[in-house]
Amino acid sequence: MSAVSSAFLVLLLLPLQESFVRFSYCHEYPTGLYEKQCIDLKPDGTGQTSIKRRGSETSIYPLTLSASGQARVRLALAATRGLADAEKYESKKKVANLGRKHLVLETPSGNREADFNYSDLKEVVALTTLFDGLLNQQVVMVDMGLAAQYERLSIPERLDELERQLKVGQIGDPPGLVPLLDKLITNDKILQYARDHAQELKDLVLRVK
Repeated sequence: MSAVSSAFLVLLLLPLQESFVRFSYCHEYPTGLYEKQCIDLKPDGTGQTSIKRRGSETSIYPLTLSASGQARVRLALAATRGLADAEKYESKKKVANLGRKHLVLETPSGNREADFNYSDLKEVVALTTLFDGLLNQQVVMVDMGLAAQYERLSIPERLDELERQLKVGQIGDPPGLVPLLDKLITNDKILQYARDHAQELKDLVLRVK
């Protein structure tokens, strides 16, 4: 194994708290329901998300990554070598405004930042796709939680959509859905077949490594 490969493997095996001090990701949207979404992640895998819907105040929600989710973040950051060469992230291709992405990685040796609209670097795309998936997951969990209180008849359709998103990789930390699914499974005010579906999805996400 080469020295570079060995160093990369060591980085992947480091606990999350040894990889960085803080990481934040923000995605602005030129159109659509959301104006801006951000994640602020701490070394222990906890943090918060902030979601700004157009015409509404920013909402803040706590975030806790599963062990699998922490590993995904560590892997994605390692692939970019800690946002190395961030000035090269913006593609030279002429593309539409897909929404600015702003990333900040704080490490013991200093901070690195990246700001871009579109990148054709596969490791950068993988990192932003992961964090967009985490943001999407937060929206799903909040909306599902509200539906369980006020729109319980919509739960079956919402679970169908969640299953679709899981299958196409739009959920950033599948095992992180377990607390939500447990609440649905034990909620006797929800239709039984929806509760059964929630159990099936729980079994599915627990198999994610």
